Amino acid sequence: ESRPWTDPPIMALTAPGEAAAAMAWPRVPLVLHGVRRVGVARAGAASGIAGGRGLAQFAGLSAAGCLGAASGRFRRGTAPRGPFLRCVATKEGPPSLDFREDIGPSVETCPTRADSWGGEALVLFLRAAAEGAEGPLELGRIGGAVDKELNGAIAEFVAEESFDAKEGTAKSFRVFGADIKRVVLVGLGPAEKKADWRLAGASAAGQLKDLKGGSAGLVCVDGVEVQELTEGLLLALHTDKRFRGTKTPEKEKAGKGPVKVEVLGAFPAGSGAAVEKAQAVASGVIFARELVNGSANYVTPVGLAEAAADMAKRLGLQCEILDEAACEAKGMGSFLAVGAASEIPSQLIHLTYVPSDASESTRKVGIVGKGVTFDSGGYNIKAGAGSMIEMMKFDMGGAAAALGTAATIAQLKPKGVEVHFVVAACENMISGKPGALHPGDIITAMDGTTIEVNNTDAEGRLTLADALLFSQEQGVKEVVDIATLTGACIIALGEGITGMWSNSDDLVKSLEAASKVAGEKVWNMPLEESYFEGLKSDFADMKNTGPRAGGSITAALFLQKFIQKDVKWAHLDIAGTAWASKPQGVNPVGGTGSMVRTLAEYITKG
Repeated sequence: ESRPWTDPPIMALTAPGEAAAAMAWPRVPLVLHGVRRVGVARAGAASGIAGGRGLAQFAGLSAAGCLGAASGRFRRGTAPRGPFLRCVATKEGPPSLDFREDIGPSVETCPTRADSWGGEALVLFLRAAAEGAEGPLELGRIGGAVDKELNGAIAEFVAEESFDAKEGTAKSFRVFGADIKRVVLVGLGPAEKKADWRLAGASAAGQLKDLKGGSAGLVCVDGVEVQELTEGLLLALHTDKRFRGTKTPEKEKAGKGPVKVEVLGAFPAGSGAAVEKAQAVASGVIFARELVNGSANYVTPVGLAEAAADMAKRLGLQCEILDEAACEAKGMGSFLAVGAASEIPSQLIHLTYVPSDASESTRKVGIVGKGVTFDSGGYNIKAGAGSMIEMMKFDMGGAAAALGTAATIAQLKPKGVEVHFVVAACENMISGKPGALHPGDIITAMDGTTIEVNNTDAEGRLTLADALLFSQEQGVKEVVDIATLTGACIIALGEGITGMWSNSDDLVKSLEAASKVAGEKVWNMPLEESYFEGLKSDFADMKNTGPRAGGSITAALFLQKFIQKDVKWAHLDIAGTAWASKPQGVNPVGGTGSMVRTLAEYITKG
């Protein structure tokens, strides 16, 4: 039964324990009128239409904080209008948003020779013939030895299928009467060209995905890069089936592929460490992917903060979550203005990695991610064909990259570098609530800068302004922000290249070098100071958007105004690279975890 309260309370429900019998918990709709905040004692026990991670997250409270104070927006004496919340109790909680280390098959090195190994699938890597060369494809010494054990089956298959070993190609065939059940052939391209080992791993994964368990052996050949190969394999094997429901057969929801992968033969020295690093990097990328894939009714600002806190606790990072009251006390008016229209409170996430050898001379780095968990555009609403409003769950791709990098760094434990990961998480919504952001409003950032908001759909830079300032408060001397910031960057660079703007040539060189090692593409773009003219305001220190032309540049110039003169800064715009609309290389459809690999390499190598 639903009934209004004359003085809307802060209400805590215990679920499903004591209340379950009385309410017939799994079946009876629960309708709450005029409730200021709703919490569920065990957040995973129930979920509502706006999800979060159970009712507790929709309400903006963790399970431990169900009886805490209401949001600062309500403390100003503005009673909410009811009814505004309708939740239906369910047996099962929402899909997990948590970081997980078990991201796929186990991977280990094994000195067994390829021609004497037994298992479900043996993967051979072959070089293409030189241009103009004639005759059968060379199988190499190891491939030849395996072919001999299989009575020429590989050479016969290559001839019948005209397999030419071009880069990124792969084929497989069944074997009978041998210790291996399947042979997978992966092309590396011609010998005179450096092999792309991540692509080779991804190509192998395409042939291994349909295995129902068992082991796979990766045969090392000259020039193999074990870390890249392992990363490519793990990332391409990843599938996200958390949101499949009752209409999907259980066998389709079950994980596929090998349960164990062995790197075989004469692998290079240090291959064991390379495998461990690849696993750490891949787990961070997959964490970022799954955060981006999660819909906005699950990945709320509170849900994102809880996922970050859970990961930090398990991996040994320091964690600080600032609620709206704490952010308001710090003067974060720019950040808080963006989330003011949402019923779900904004959260500032601050994770810290401190090395075991920390000292006065320790390098301090800041990684700041844009965390808009859903972007409606605000009153400059995204509307019409091409607005991509249905895709705006991915507008926290920068936050996902920051948290994925944090998970990787926590596992790699680099020495000599302290890292502060900062995410300003909020929703950009529309409502009639007092404080909701209007076009034309003038807001004040943490450092006193006043901003005339001439477009509420240019909200990411408003959140990043305060997040960058907070990061610099921690004493960092290098800071990289990462954001799905502008459609203009997609127009300029497409979906395969991340745009980069920086005030430091040294930082540009470091990030470019890291991106090449990581196999991700970045392009250094100009910071044309004269373009700032378009951001000048008649009433405030500046506007948040300029003319349509050069929109990515003016966005970067806006952010630069919040960087101290002695701090090296770079801005990475991943609007085009955060999401894959079709499978390509190591990426399936969905979130890509863009820039996790690059940022992890940059942090560890400097």
